[in-house]
Parts: sequence; structure tokens; C-alpha cells
Amino acid sequence: MTALPPCRAVITGIGCVSPFGLGGSDLVATLLRTNTTAIAPIRNFSTATLPHHLGAEVAATELVQDEEGRRWSRVSQMAVAACRLAVAESQLSALEALPASGLVIGTEFGDLQSTEAFDAGFLQRGPRGLRALLFPNTVMNSIAGLVSLALGIKGPILTLNQPGVAGDLAVARAIALLAAQRAQAVIACGVDELFSVLYEVLGRLHVPSPRDGGEEACRPFDRRHNGPVLGEGATALVIETLEHAQARGAAILAGVYEARWGAFQTRAHRYPARAQLHHRLLDQTFAAAAIAPTDVGVAYLSGSGDPQHDTAELDIIAGAFGSEGPLLTSVTHLNGEYGGLGALRVAAATVTATQGLVPTLSYLDQPLRSDVRFARRSGSTSPAFVLVHGLARGGVQTALLIGPPPA
Repeated sequence: MTALPPCRAVITGIGCVSPFGLGGSDLVATLLRTNTTAIAPIRNFSTATLPHHLGAEVAATELVQDEEGRRWSRVSQMAVAACRLAVAESQLSALEALPASGLVIGTEFGDLQSTEAFDAGFLQRGPRGLRALLFPNTVMNSIAGLVSLALGIKGPILTLNQPGVAGDLAVARAIALLAAQRAQAVIACGVDELFSVLYEVLGRLHVPSPRDGGEEACRPFDRRHNGPVLGEGATALVIETLEHAQARGAAILAGVYEARWGAFQTRAHRYPARAQLHHRLLDQTFAAAAIAPTDVGVAYLSGSGDPQHDTAELDIIAGAFGSEGPLLTSVTHLNGEYGGLGALRVAAATVTATQGLVPTLSYLDQPLRSDVRFARRSGSTSPAFVLVHGLARGGVQTALLIGPPPA
């Protein structure tokens, strides 16, 4: 490709609250470069009676400094901290553009700690045990409400709940807000937390690793995969129209050249069978961006370690690219699996597109397929474009093309 096609939007700031610490694009670059997993035995609550014990926990305790923020729930604090870091890196508030900006929060489970505490009060003491101050936090859009209050956002605000792809879907919907001219800048954030009750329930349903009684581990796309290992965190991105970013002199981290989402029919709570037939969304993404599949050098997949999920996603990728496709990688083996993780995949793709850093799948001893290329050796690359692909239970699919900043 001799020239870049027109971009849909640009990314000007990244904020990340993760087991690796708090930071912006530099933190994301560090975790890609070191390629060290944060998955370890759970420490924030006891797992002694459970069949699984691993997770990727955010260790930071001081997520927000202001007095009011310290009263917010932990998941809301993570979202606020990530959004503040992204805004600081983008310098969006310098020209008072922040109040007119939009906000999209993607979360699978929302504020479960507040919901559990509110319900426990009723179960233990009846109506007198209900705590009025907790009730607003039980609503799914409470996280977005607190972020908007903390940052002074008065533009369009949206909360998305979607298993598996809440984070990347939030980015895609943020770009749709820009395209509809409802805002010139939007903060997209994916966030979820590790919560003891959810961790226990999923374990008793045999969702996480180790499902088959084997070794507990996070191994997406490996034949030894036996379920996901859960993680937590929040990643926010400031996304703007190119004109808005240029007018205020913003430093552009990367361009977003296409963002799409869709769904195909499959059984509820299942991944699609014969998924090789369902790469239409990727075909549409390449056509809309006016690029060829061969222009994609790296693809971040949503591989979770769930055998059905990994098989279905690789079928889709192989159907769209064939054997000469991009290097396939992920961040799940670094940070664990959670609904908002897709925003971190977009942040990682941003760094890959501009710095060439690609995390390797070092655990991949027995690849699930031989007709695709996995990133298994250390080093860097210079991809023309980076694909961020997400696949959720029930057939929801996302595709975003990230590339270098437009000239």
C-alpha cells in the first residue's frame, strides 16, 4: 500500500488501570515489551474451597485521590482513574473541550460489589436493611454517571453490557458517535472487576480453568486450553475526529481506519459452529477501509482459553485470511479474561501500529491450528495495519482496524 486510506477517527490518549500498574501508552508499551503475565494466585479473597485459584488482580489501592471518590465502589474508581489518565495524556481538557465530549463505558457485570451489599442488607434485615446510598450503584450505568461527574462530561453518555467484547464494542460505538456528529471527542472505557461471589459461581459452573481437572492455566489457542483465567482492570481511550485533534494541536497516537460490529445466528450462550462461514464482518471491514487482507500485519484476538471460543475465532480468522494471514496474538494470557478487556486490546494495537511491539504467545507448545501464524518469537514488526477482533457468546462480533497516524 503506497498511501494510507482516510481514517475514521484518531486515538490521542490512553489510560490503563491494570495488574501491571497505572499509566498511559508507556505502560501498555512496557507490558507488550516485557510480555510477562500478571496471572497469579488470588490474594484479595479466599479460594480455598473452590476448584480454581488463579486470577490477574489490580494491586493498587489508591486509585483516586479526592475525598468524594474514595467513597465510590472499586470498579467505579478503576474506571474514573483510567479515564483521567487517558484525558491527561491527550490533554483534552486544555482547551475546555471535555464538557462537550462523549463517554462510552463497556462492562459485562458492572458494580457487583454494591449490588451484593445492597441485596445482603435486605436478606439479612428486610426493608430496614436496605441502604439508600448503595442503590444508585446497583444500576448498570452508575459507572458512567460517576465518570461523567468526575470529569465534567456533558455530551452523550452510553453504557454497554456485552459478554466478552464490551471493551472493544465501546470503542466501536464511540467512533459511531463521532460519525453521527454527536461529539467531536469521545472517551471509551472497558472495565470489569474480579469479585468473590462471581468468581465462586463461575467456578461451580465449571467455566474457568481447569474444567477437565488438569492444570489451571491461561492458554488461548493451545490444545491444552481448558477454560479462561479471570482478570480485571480498566482501559480508557480518548478518540477524536481528525479535524478536532488537529485543530487543538493534539499528539496523535494512532488512526482508527474502520470499526464495525455485528452478530450472526447461533445458540444462546454458545459460540458459533462452522464459524469458518462467518467471516463476513471482516470482509466488510476490509472493503470499507479500502485495504486488502494482506495489508494487516498483526491481529489481536479475543482468545479466552475456552475451547469452543478459541476454535470458533480461529475458524473465522482462517476463513478471512487463509494461511498467509497476519501474526496472531492476544493480551489475555497477560491480563486474564474479563468483559472489558477489548479496550486494552485496542490500546495494545495502538502501540503495535506505531512502535511495532507484539506480545508473543510464549506458552503455545501445541497450537490449535497449523494453517495460521501465531506470534511465538520475540521481536518487533512494522505492520501496515493491526486488526482487533472480538467474538462473544451468542455470535456478537467486533472488528477494528488500527494504523499509523494519518499524514
